[in-house]
Amino acid sequence: MPSTMKLLLVLLFLQVTPGESKEVTGYIGENATLRSGADPSRTLSTINWSIYTNNTYIATLSKGTIQLEWFDRYKGRLSLNNSSGDLTIRNLTSKDAMQYNVGLTDTERHNSAHQIDLKVKQRLQKPTIDTASLPAAAGSCWWQLNCSSTDKVNDLFWHTETPSVTFISETHPGSFAVIVAFLNSTENKAEFKCTSIRKRENSRESTSSVVTLTCGDDEPKPRIYNLVLFVLGFFLGVALTCLVIYRREICMKTSTSEDANTAV
Repeated sequence: MPSTMKLLLVLLFLQVTPGESKEVTGYIGENATLRSGADPSRTLSTINWSIYTNNTYIATLSKGTIQLEWFDRYKGRLSLNNSSGDLTIRNLTSKDAMQYNVGLTDTERHNSAHQIDLKVKQRLQKPTIDTASLPAAAGSCWWQLNCSSTDKVNDLFWHTETPSVTFISETHPGSFAVIVAFLNSTENKAEFKCTSIRKRENSRESTSSVVTLTCGDDEPKPRIYNLVLFVLGFFLGVALTCLVIYRREICMKTSTSEDANTAV
């Protein structure tokens, strides 16, 4: 092989940066940015983001023009930074979890390629709180609060910073947490917070739901309900009575008219 050919191959090899694989974690419904790994000191002239082994394009930059409409599933969800080469995917779905490839060329014809493995996960969902009032003496009340999670969690626990509240707590790790709370005032509000925790290999997630209660929260509802039923029943009875009287008067008038005609 001629020495000039060997030199050309060596120079070409030196100008291509080997591919690097990185892992990025995103969450369903949120955005994820895939870093291109471009040298910030260089000016990019060509950017090619692709998926699958056949290098199906999803976002490109060529001759100063950005094209983001290559693949139907990503239409309207992509943003490409023409300076850094970074690709942002909005409103992530579970189908977006795959390997992404990016090829870069700068104005000095230096080429580089990288691979990004995108992992898409579901964030820990807020726990659900159900409440039920219990009988108590006047001026106070008892509440039973149930907290549960649709996710598999390591812990669920209740917390309150209201000093006028005392409660008995019962917790079942990974399932639900129950408290029976005593409020000794009808004026003060009590805030209860239920927190769920999920631990993974290298991460820890937590989220909370809050409910605010006062004594008497459930009392007005049945009274209003009974009052509405009473009013509706009263007016319905009056309407039916008027209808019966009206029909009776019509029948009597009709009968009188027929008797008069017979007599004539």
